[in-house]
Amino acid sequence: LDDMDPNLFGMIDTVIASRGRLFVGTWFSTFTGYINRMRGYNGMPGTTSYYSTPDRKCNTHEWVEPSKILTAREWPTAWVGIDGDVAVHSETTN
Repeated sequence: LDDMDPNLFGMIDTVIASRGRLFVGTWFSTFTGYINRMRGYNGMPGTTSYYSTPDRKCNTHEWVEPSKILTAREWPTAWVGIDGDVAVHSETTN
Protein backbone atom coordinates (compact mmCIF):
# COMPACT_ATOMS: atom_id res chain seq x y z
CA LEU A 1 0.00 0.00 0.00
CA ASP A 2 2.96 2.32 0.38
CA ASP A 3 3.19 2.71 -3.40
CA MET A 4 -0.55 3.37 -3.86
CA ASP A 5 -1.88 6.85 -4.43
CA PRO A 6 -3.67 7.74 -1.14
CA ASN A 7 -6.36 9.54 -3.16
CA LEU A 8 -7.61 6.08 -4.20
CA PHE A 9 -8.18 4.81 -0.65
CA GLY A 10 -11.71 6.25 -0.36
CA MET A 11 -12.75 4.71 -3.68
CA ILE A 12 -11.36 1.33 -2.66
CA ASP A 13 -13.12 1.54 0.72
CA THR A 14 -16.38 2.33 -1.11
CA VAL A 15 -16.13 -0.71 -3.37
CA ILE A 16 -15.26 -3.03 -0.48
CA ALA A 17 -18.04 -1.70 1.77
CA SER A 18 -20.59 -1.90 -1.04
CA ARG A 19 -20.01 -5.64 -1.44
CA GLY A 20 -20.19 -6.59 2.25
CA ARG A 21 -22.90 -8.82 3.69
CA LEU A 22 -24.05 -5.95 5.93
CA PHE A 23 -23.25 -2.25 5.97
CA VAL A 24 -23.65 0.32 8.75
CA GLY A 25 -23.26 3.96 7.78
CA THR A 26 -23.93 7.46 9.03
CA TRP A 27 -27.01 9.59 8.32
CA PHE A 28 -26.17 12.74 6.27
CA SER A 29 -22.97 11.13 4.96
CA THR A 30 -22.48 11.30 1.19
CA PHE A 31 -19.92 8.49 1.58
CA THR A 32 -22.61 6.28 3.18
CA GLY A 33 -25.11 7.37 0.55
CA TYR A 34 -22.84 6.37 -2.31
CA ILE A 35 -22.09 3.01 -0.70
CA ASN A 36 -25.83 2.34 -0.31
CA ARG A 37 -26.41 3.34 -3.94
CA MET A 38 -23.66 0.95 -5.10
CA ARG A 39 -25.20 -1.79 -2.94
CA GLY A 40 -28.49 -1.16 -4.71
CA TYR A 41 -26.82 -1.32 -8.14
CA ASN A 42 -25.33 -4.66 -7.08
CA GLY A 43 -28.73 -6.04 -6.04
CA MET A 44 -28.22 -5.90 -2.28
CA PRO A 45 -31.57 -5.38 -0.51
CA GLY A 46 -32.10 -2.38 1.75
CA THR A 47 -32.53 -4.74 4.69
CA THR A 48 -28.75 -5.30 4.65
CA SER A 49 -27.93 -1.65 5.33
CA TYR A 50 -28.26 0.20 8.61
CA TYR A 51 -27.63 3.67 10.02
CA SER A 52 -25.61 4.16 13.19
CA THR A 53 -28.22 6.19 15.09
CA PRO A 54 -30.95 4.19 16.86
CA ASP A 55 -33.85 6.35 15.60
CA ARG A 56 -32.77 5.86 11.96
CA LYS A 57 -31.21 2.42 12.24
CA CYS A 58 -33.60 0.63 9.87
CA ASN A 59 -34.63 3.49 7.56
CA THR A 60 -33.52 1.54 4.49
CA HIS A 61 -35.63 -1.51 5.37
CA GLU A 62 -38.95 -0.22 4.01
CA TRP A 63 -39.81 1.14 0.58
CA VAL A 64 -40.70 4.81 0.87
CA GLU A 65 -41.20 7.17 -2.04
CA PRO A 66 -39.28 10.40 -1.42
CA SER A 67 -41.88 13.15 -1.09
CA LYS A 68 -39.61 16.13 -0.65
CA ILE A 69 -35.97 16.99 -1.06
CA LEU A 70 -34.22 14.58 1.27
CA THR A 71 -30.51 14.32 0.66
CA ALA A 72 -29.61 12.61 3.92
CA ARG A 73 -29.85 9.17 2.31
CA GLU A 74 -30.17 7.35 -1.00
CA TRP A 75 -33.55 6.14 -2.23
CA PRO A 76 -34.19 2.79 -4.00
CA THR A 77 -35.93 4.62 -6.84
CA ALA A 78 -32.38 5.54 -7.95
CA TRP A 79 -31.49 1.92 -8.77
CA VAL A 80 -34.57 -0.35 -8.80
CA GLY A 81 -35.96 -0.68 -12.30
CA ILE A 82 -33.41 1.62 -13.95
CA ASP A 83 -32.89 -0.81 -16.82
CA GLY A 84 -36.58 -0.94 -17.75
CA ASP A 85 -39.43 1.39 -18.48
CA VAL A 86 -41.72 0.35 -15.63
CA ALA A 87 -42.70 2.36 -12.58
CA VAL A 88 -41.42 0.44 -9.57
CA HIS A 89 -43.09 0.75 -6.18
CA SER A 90 -41.17 -1.80 -4.13
CA GLU A 91 -37.66 -3.06 -3.85
CA THR A 92 -38.57 -6.46 -5.20
CA THR A 93 -39.76 -6.66 -8.78
CA ASN A 94 -41.84 -9.68 -9.69
